[in-house]
Amino acid sequence: MSLDQSSYEVTRGELVEVTVGVDPQGESLDTVRAVLTFDPNVVSVQSIRLSGGFDRVAPGNYYDNATGRLSWGAFTLEGPVSAPTQILTVTFLALSAGEGNIQVSSDSRAISNGEEKINIAQLGEATMNVDEAPEAQPGIALLALVSESHPEEESWYANKSVELSWTQLEGDSPIGAYYYSFGLESDVELLAYLEGSTTALALEAPADGLYYFRLKGAQEDGAETTIAQRMIRVDTTAPNAIELSVQDDKILEGESAWFIFATTDETSGVVQYQVAISESEFQVQTSPLEMEDLPPGTYFFRVAALDRAGNTVTGGASVRVYPQGTDLSRPEGYEQTGEVQAIAASLQEAVSEISSNRTLLITVVLGVIALFGIIYAMRKRKN
Repeated sequence: MSLDQSSYEVTRGELVEVTVGVDPQGESLDTVRAVLTFDPNVVSVQSIRLSGGFDRVAPGNYYDNATGRLSWGAFTLEGPVSAPTQILTVTFLALSAGEGNIQVSSDSRAISNGEEKINIAQLGEATMNVDEAPEAQPGIALLALVSESHPEEESWYANKSVELSWTQLEGDSPIGAYYYSFGLESDVELLAYLEGSTTALALEAPADGLYYFRLKGAQEDGAETTIAQRMIRVDTTAPNAIELSVQDDKILEGESAWFIFATTDETSGVVQYQVAISESEFQVQTSPLEMEDLPPGTYFFRVAALDRAGNTVTGGASVRVYPQGTDLSRPEGYEQTGEVQAIAASLQEAVSEISSNRTLLITVVLGVIALFGIIYAMRKRKN
């Protein structure tokens, strides 16, 4: 059982993530428990999340920032884990300048079908080096901000309820009051008031967008802390309706079914498309999509677009596959060619350039559908 680094460099008041991993080394593990010891004068645990092949939290988990000990177990019901994987990620807050150690304790466990498999001779340890914050001034407190509801500043969340908390580090005088702002601007004056005993705050984002929470403390000796800031990204709205086109909704066995799909998302952006055929599971796909070797039958094609906050919109279309020799009354000279793929590829390139304009996107997609019709009409006249 190991840590992802042998040393960590951080400044006082910052957060640092430490990831614990396990290498089964040929064993098949179903349960693990990572026990860490750390210097509580240098760092404190802020949050813990599972981050690998063991996706279920075991009972009896705890951490103690007074003694510097963490015990966190996990297991899986999806079959044993036999390849190296992460177990969990611990977010620490750097409390004071100095050097401390983080170690995987011999109390840790790696279990296969009830039998202990851990090799206590191969347990990770690391050094935590904490430097003084560049803006720190003697005698003035430093504020460390975290958000339980939106833990990662660069990630989008489908949640308008914002939970924030902070820790005061050192300072010669107690903080008598706090002043804060919360909005779409990052440079407004801090006018909202909080009592000095406050260490947490719940806010509501009025709409989707990128918000800034800014906080400063006023010490009783008249000194003010530097402003602590945290970005909050909110997107609760699903992407726009998917524009979906099918080259042919009736094809013969042995022919390919071609699909083109695209949409936009005004806030966080579309991150991926997932596709399912009839009752199959959704899988990540890109447009254009070619489906080959479909036996005769009717197939329902479902596509889902996901934005960066996890919001989803779906669309669908059906295709009927007929046995070879069926007369589908097609135009003379009809054939499936690579022109479909070429046209669809140009659509994908256009979508990336106009993703902020849904009206223009729809126009482009409809134009592609019309272009299919023109190709077939030209072939008919030619023949």
